Amino acid sequence: MDPVRYVLSLLFVGALLGGAIWLLARFRSSGSDRGRGVVGIVSQASLGPREKLVVVRFGGEDILLGVTPGSITRIAACPGERSGEGGP
Repeated sequence: MDPVRYVLSLLFVGALLGGAIWLLARFRSSGSDRGRGVVGIVSQASLGPREKLVVVRFGGEDILLGVTPGSITRIAACPGERSGEGGP
């Protein structure tokens, strides 16, 4: 096989792979931008190597969860902030 043809084929396959990765990343991120998700992580804080606190928004409510390798515990809940609502 001709070395030039080999290099061009390799570049073509690399370009196809790069394009596929770019499209996958673009469509994956656009789903979360449209607000279709019912459940979303608002914030999280690590307490140790395998323990953390997570604030999850679900149904207009923010729920604080304690997460360990063996369990998930609901600690507290409060009404979530509504985006786009302004003051008086």
